Amino acid sequence: MKYETQVKLQLNKTKDATPEEQAEWLEKELLPLGEKQLTFIAIMSVIQILSVALMLLAFWIIGKSI
Repeated sequence: MKYETQVKLQLNKTKDATPEEQAEWLEKELLPLGEKQLTFIAIMSVIQILSVALMLLAFWIIGKSI
């Protein structure tokens, strides 16, 4: 009976990127993703602040009704 084997990854055969490849990666992948994440984080921060404010408002309303 023959068992399946996993193909070995050749991770030790890397090559250094050229300055042109680095600049292309920076402009085409890193910066656009960073801008999208910054917008997402800003929106989530506003939602978190509003959630805390609404929670405090609910506590205040509950405290007034007792």
